Amino acid sequence: MVTTWPPLPRLEGAAELLDRPDNSDEEIRESLRDLERLNRYFGGVRTVLVHLGRMVGEPSQRSLTILDIATGGADIPRAICRWARNRKLTVAIEAVDRGDKVLAAATEWSIDFPEIRLRRVEAPPLPYQDRSVDYVIASLFFHHLTEMEGILLLREMARVARRGLLVNDLLRSRLACLLTALATRLLSGNRLTRHDGPMSVLRGFRPQELRRMATTAGLADVQLSHHPWFRIALTKEIAR
Repeated sequence: MVTTWPPLPRLEGAAELLDRPDNSDEEIRESLRDLERLNRYFGGVRTVLVHLGRMVGEPSQRSLTILDIATGGADIPRAICRWARNRKLTVAIEAVDRGDKVLAAATEWSIDFPEIRLRRVEAPPLPYQDRSVDYVIASLFFHHLTEMEGILLLREMARVARRGLLVNDLLRSRLACLLTALATRLLSGNRLTRHDGPMSVLRGFRPQELRRMATTAGLADVQLSHHPWFRIALTKEIAR
């Protein structure tokens, strides 16, 4: 007999430990370094660079401007800078986050990347003018939001972007939750990482949920794609 499991419901109203204000600097920095390793080893960086490269196309002499929302330790902006340098492409990245301790760590770790400007912003909404940057990226942030907040942020990303937007997040499933719990325990002793990893998966959105949010936000012609290690990407290119 084949057992069919019902769809895994999204965990609503839960808070991740990294979002708490009483964490020590040491715990926060250790957890951010864990996230950087997990992004590097399990597809987070690759997902962003694959879609950004596709949307950018052939390199040109024109500088690209990018907004990275909820940047954390700014590992994604640093990866984009390395990618751009290899392609002889000039980029200017506005990397924003709401946490002062998080931004302090990101500033220290990004000292060799003058392309990155860090700023304290709590999103949504976004304090930027319409069509003020080329691309807007949100990595591992949407699962922190309610569905209505996600709809608002998609609207804001589309408003601010001139050329395209990218959402890179975790795909909710039982297997993803199990393997994430195992991976975080094998790779880290940090209590924030171990708690937040599987919870992040349980708070993630399914493809049909992201598509419904995009439709409600007024975004047509979005593309959804699956990537290794339970990553999901939503992209939209904007007509130039």
